[in-house]
Amino acid sequence: MSKKHKKHTKKKRRSPIRTLVFLLLLLLLLIGIVLGAAYMKLGNVQTSSLDNSQMVTVNEDENMKNYTNYAFFGIDSQTGSMADRGNRSDSIIVVSINNSTKEVKLLSIYRDTFVSINGKYNKINAAYSWGGPELAISTINRNLDLNIEKYATVNFKILADLVDSIGGIEVKIDQSILKNLNAYIKNMNKLNGGNSPTIPSGGTYTLDGNQAVAYSRIRYTAGGDLARAGRHREVLQKIFEKGKKNPLKLLSSMDKVLPQVKTNMDQKELFGMFLSAFRYDIKDQQGFPWDQKEMRYYGVYYGFPTTLKENAIQAHKYLFGTQNYQISDELGRINQKIIYRAGY
Repeated sequence: MSKKHKKHTKKKRRSPIRTLVFLLLLLLLLIGIVLGAAYMKLGNVQTSSLDNSQMVTVNEDENMKNYTNYAFFGIDSQTGSMADRGNRSDSIIVVSINNSTKEVKLLSIYRDTFVSINGKYNKINAAYSWGGPELAISTINRNLDLNIEKYATVNFKILADLVDSIGGIEVKIDQSILKNLNAYIKNMNKLNGGNSPTIPSGGTYTLDGNQAVAYSRIRYTAGGDLARAGRHREVLQKIFEKGKKNPLKLLSSMDKVLPQVKTNMDQKELFGMFLSAFRYDIKDQQGFPWDQKEMRYYGVYYGFPTTLKENAIQAHKYLFGTQNYQISDELGRINQKIIYRAGY
C-alpha cells in the first residue's frame, strides 16, 4: 500500500459542551462536599431546647410577621464557663431579619438599662444570670414588645477564634482609648492565652482575635457602655462581612468555634441559615434605648429609658417600619413603674 493511501490516525477533538458539563459536574461535586462538611460540622453546636413554659412573647405588631428575630448574648465569663446561670450577658443584640429581602438590622441593648425582669427591676444584663436564656429572652420581649424565640450565646473566646480564622479585622483606633485598649489586650492574653501585642498609637490596624475582643470590651472611656455596645456591633459586622468574602477560612474554623456556641436552633435550622448567609446584608445597627437618663438608684448606676414607652415605639419603627406603634398593656405598666422609680 502506498504512503498516500495510508490512513492517518486523527486526534479526536473533545467537544466544548462535554468539557463544560464536566467542569460543572466537578463544581457541583466540590460544592456538595463543602456543604456536606458544613452540615456535619454544625452538629457540634451545643443545642438544647428552651423551657417554653418559662417563655414570654408579645405579638401585637402585625409587621413582625415578615421578620424573624433572634437574641444574641455575649456572656462575661472570665473562666470560659458557658453556664446558663451565674453569667451576666454584657453584650445583648437583637438581630432582626426581613424574611423577604434578607436585610438584617442589629439593635444593641445597653447592659445597664433599667428594666423589669419578671417583676423585679434591675439592669437587663442580670436576667441571663438569674434565669438563663429563657428569662433573658422573655425580659427583652416584655420590655420591647418583641416575639423572640431563638437565641445564641457565646463568650470571649469564640469571638477571638472567629477573628483569627478570617485573618483579623481592620479597625480604626482612636488615640483616646489606647490606655484602656492595651490593658484589655493584656487581660485577654491571660484569659485566652496568646501574646497579642499592644497597640502603639492611634491609626488603622488589622486586629487579631484577642485585640478585637479587647477593643469591643472597652467601657471606661468617653461614651461608656453606649460606645462599648457600638464597638460590639462594629466587630460583629466586620466578622460577618469578611467571613462572607472568605467562606473556606470560616469553614475551616468551625471545628474549633461551633462547640463554643449555645443555642436552641437545631442542625437543620442552622444549616438553612448557613445557606442564606451570602444573601444576608446588614443594613443598619443602632442602640437601645435611644434616649436615657444615666443616674444612680440606691447607690447603683443605671440607664433609665426616657421613657421606655417612647423607646419601644422607636424600636418598632426602626426594626419593622411600624409607625406609631401602640404598646402592650404590660409594657405600659412597666413604663409607669420605671418613671416612678426614676422620679421624672
